[in-house]
Parts: sequence; structure tokens; C-alpha cells
Amino acid sequence: MTADGAVIGMDIGGTTISVDLVDLAGRSLFTSSRPTGRGQEALESVHAQLAAAQKAARRAGVQVLGVGMLSPGHVDDVRGVVRFASNLEWHDLELQRQAAAAMDGSAPVAVGQDVRWAGIAEGVLGAATGLSDYALVSIGTGIAACLVSGGNVLAGAAGSAGEFGHATVAPGGDRCACGRIGCTDAYASGAALLRRYRALGGERDLRDVPTLLGVLAEDPVAAQVWDDGLEALARGLCTLTLTLDPGTIVFAGGLSGAGTALTGPLRSRLDAQLLWKSTPELLISPLGNSTGRAGAVLLALTAAEQRDQALTWDASTVRRWGHAEGRTEVPA
Repeated sequence: MTADGAVIGMDIGGTTISVDLVDLAGRSLFTSSRPTGRGQEALESVHAQLAAAQKAARRAGVQVLGVGMLSPGHVDDVRGVVRFASNLEWHDLELQRQAAAAMDGSAPVAVGQDVRWAGIAEGVLGAATGLSDYALVSIGTGIAACLVSGGNVLAGAAGSAGEFGHATVAPGGDRCACGRIGCTDAYASGAALLRRYRALGGERDLRDVPTLLGVLAEDPVAAQVWDDGLEALARGLCTLTLTLDPGTIVFAGGLSGAGTALTGPLRSRLDAQLLWKSTPELLISPLGNSTGRAGAVLLALTAAEQRDQALTWDASTVRRWGHAEGRTEVPA
């Protein structure tokens, strides 16, 4: 039998929207992903994913107790409004109001900033468990960070703390999707690596970052793009380290799959740039690409006033969700 009730967590990424229906024991009842799109198309994808999760809950015979929705960009989580998300082309989107209407008042809905809640999930379920001073750096379509100091998650005056991807690391360099020049995001994000490979004359049909990493030894353009990305990331992390003084930096998102090919060169570059200050411990999240999904589910549990249920979960709980794509039956 399933634990009584379930929550819906939705992670709205720049490339993909993932939705999970998870019961209070941490078991996945349903999960689905679909391309995000931009603007109105992205909003329609959100509504389609929410409807799919609601349908799955009805088929499984469970009550939805809460909904957690994570968006990239500048998010007003008190009002549930996405103020600005450059990769989604959203401005002042009242996401919480629209989702609550779709739920017809049957469950509370909360909206949060994706990387901030990914960082919270890392502290509860991942590599930062038990740590009070750390940064979670998520590198996917874009780049952002969750900053934790003294056990407190830093949101900032306007709720936009952690926009690490938009720190300037290359004055006069490439234009970022946000409109600024020389951002970390414009050089080191997954989207930027592929864009720059094509712009600099790369001739291979590289569809993703793992493919790019696989040809570094034989493709000088790929090697140059990767080196530029590492340098930009190291410069940004140097400033972050000197400002926040985290004991640990955890990497999540698609680029974290590079493992030691990412952390090794970054450690060397940070050692050289920080000089008199020690480089923080650099770790890869055990949650991998699922930090956002875990954060969305934690937000949903919080909305449902069931956050304590997650105290018995760990990274393996989240990893098992990945094996439930499209499944709607309740596990015994």
C-alpha cells in the first residue's frame, strides 16, 4: 500500500519540464518530462504537465496534498510570481495563481526559485547534508547558485541572490541571453558551450555536452570552447569564494556529469587564482540531474505541511524516481 496522499513537484528547466508525483514515503507514483519551449509555449507545457500529474493521482487513487513548482530566474516566491526568466522569456508571470486555478483549490501551490530549492535539497538529501556553509552551483541550460551561510539560505533583498551565471567574467565578450555582456553563463553553461562551438567554426554535429567532452582530444575547437568555459567558471567561482567563503561547492545539473573532468581543472585554476585562500572542497552532487526535481518535491511537502516526511529520505530515494517514467500504478 502507498503512504496516504502524495505531492506534485515540477521542475521547470530551460530545456525540459519534469513533473513527479511522489507519496509521503518517497516512492514515485508517476514521472514525466517534456520540452519546455519559450514564452506562451512554455506556459502551456507547464499546464500540460500539471494536468498529467493530476490524472496520474486520480488513477493511482491518491489525494494530492501539495504542489511545488520551481522556475529559473528571478522569482518572487511570496507572491508566486516569476519576475524574469531570460531563457523562458517570462516577465511578471503569475505562476502560482494560474497553477492554483488549475488545481481548483484542491491543494496548496507554492512557487520557488529552482536553484535555491535545489540547494535546499542538496542540504537535506545530497552532498551538503549536515553542512552549514556551502554553495550549490547548477550548470545546465543556464548557471545559478544557491548560497548557504551559517545554515541560512540567502535569498537577497529582491529574492534574486545566487545569479552567479550573470557575473561578468569577460568584459567586452559574448552577449548573454539576459542582455548583458561577458556573463559566466555566456561561456560555461551547456547551451553556451554548444553555441560557441558552432560560432567558432566547429564542424561536428554536437547535440549535447557529453558529446563535446568526448571529442576534446581530437577536436581543437571543442578543446578551446571547453577551456574558455572552465576559465570563465573559475573566475566566477573565485569571486564567489572570496565573497561568501563557502567550505564546499557542490556541482549539479547536466554539466556535473563531467565529474573529475570538471572538478579537476577547476581546482587547479582556483588554486592559482585564490593564491592566499584555500580552495573549497569541490563535489559532484549525488542527485545529479535530479536536484531540481528533489527541490520541487520538498517545496510541495512544505506547502502541504509534510516536510518532516523527507527526514527518512536520502539520495537513493531520489535516484529511484528516474525509473518510473510514465508509471501510474501504486507500488506495493
